[in-house]
Amino acid sequence: MDTFPWWNEAQIRLAEEAGKFVDEVLMPVGMRSVAKNELAREATRLMAGRDWFGALVPKKYGGHFEDWGVTGAAILNEEAARAGVVGPLGTTMFGSATQLLHNGSEEQKLKWLPAMAKGELLGCITMTEPYAGSDIASIESTAVRAGDDYIINGKKRFQTTAAAADLYLCYFRTSEKPEDRAAYRHLSAFVVEKGAPGFHVERVNDMIGMFGNYNGNLTFDQARIPAFNRLGNEGDGWKIMMGGLNVERILNAAPILGMMRECIRYAKQHLERRLQFGRPTGDIATNQFKLAEMISKLYLSRVMMYYSCHCIDLGREIPVEAAVSKLFAADSLMETALEAIQCMGGNGALKIYPVQRIMQDAKLTQIAAGTSEVLKLLIYRQGTKRMKDDLKAPQRMIDPDLKIPLPVGKPPERVAARSEADVLAVLAENYRVNPGLHMTMDDIREWLEASDADLKKYLEALEAAGWAGLYRTRQGIALARVTLAGLQQAHAPEYYRYIPDWAAPQDMF
Repeated sequence: MDTFPWWNEAQIRLAEEAGKFVDEVLMPVGMRSVAKNELAREATRLMAGRDWFGALVPKKYGGHFEDWGVTGAAILNEEAARAGVVGPLGTTMFGSATQLLHNGSEEQKLKWLPAMAKGELLGCITMTEPYAGSDIASIESTAVRAGDDYIINGKKRFQTTAAAADLYLCYFRTSEKPEDRAAYRHLSAFVVEKGAPGFHVERVNDMIGMFGNYNGNLTFDQARIPAFNRLGNEGDGWKIMMGGLNVERILNAAPILGMMRECIRYAKQHLERRLQFGRPTGDIATNQFKLAEMISKLYLSRVMMYYSCHCIDLGREIPVEAAVSKLFAADSLMETALEAIQCMGGNGALKIYPVQRIMQDAKLTQIAAGTSEVLKLLIYRQGTKRMKDDLKAPQRMIDPDLKIPLPVGKPPERVAARSEADVLAVLAENYRVNPGLHMTMDDIREWLEASDADLKKYLEALEAAGWAGLYRTRQGIALARVTLAGLQQAHAPEYYRYIPDWAAPQDMF
């Protein structure tokens, strides 16, 4: 595994030891479990014996968080994925340990974290329901207070490591008040322990991929758990859920890197050893291009993911970086797995090689921990918000010599807007500078000094006269433009005319 210059000595040493352990010990054990499609109990025991489950658990509870951090957890998930046995490790880390560490009481931490650090308790996160997937705020399962307990009813779906896990971090509806729903105060977080009365596995799913681990549906039928098991206060569920998503997405991106490495490894083996037309298939340029693209995607995915880990370890909030890491890695794995199979030809489709299995897992990575589509929406909304200042378009004016729009540099002094004629002049000028584009209210205010009420009054007057077109949202006027009649009212036709010097005069009319 390549290391990064910002890793500490403990993380570098962990990467070296983990890679060696996977190659020499975990790989044959894990591949046996995958081939038999049985829970990787022996591999889980071996990882626990090396304290891997304590990566996100502080030393006071028996872990290594201070030395390894989220970066170390990602290293371990990347390596374990190469052997196909990352499931219980990952879900215990991001499904229970992280949330307990940041939201649990001291009593809760003392009860569960030491055993989790030893791998004696496996964790599972349960959000998805039959009718609540990407729209996770619409969770229907309920938890009702009954003295010192909660009574839980509902169902959960698509839970990785279900049945094998001992602790289930669950989110249930605890309020039906519309005002709580509107404020996202209707959910609460709970730790449900295996064996709780009324809590059962309803279904084990047969899925593409995810061999060597369980994915199942859970049912709660008048299930009873102690109020002690609630994390935080009632109504804190949404905040707790959102607070854990960055680590969850990072630790879903990390295994992808290990799987990409395996695809590249087997593709390279075949390209160097498969002879066709009298030479190795790796000598064919198109195959070299395929491998180069795979390696490029791996490098970019690793840099983005481990940079995000480092930011989390520094205490930064990185919703955009975490989403980009998971989105890019998942899509890259899908492409890499398909191309690896193509490089290997028919062998790539054989179950004696892992690439066909990785291709199946790749599809799941584009769905779990936020679908690629949901992540793109998040990146768009939060990314544009984060980059608001960088993305702000410059003010431009028509250059008197070149007769084309150029940035003004330092913003010019604004002119006081005294009538709708001043606003019309700005809209008409925008027609020359940004043809076909409306202006926002802020765009207009870059040129004119006017109160919200006055600007609204002037624009509505222009609209009533037929000189401006307005686009409204629930918040009011959002965009404005000049109409043809408005252009004629503002200036003579020659004002808008622009013919470059290279255009032949005899062709103009």
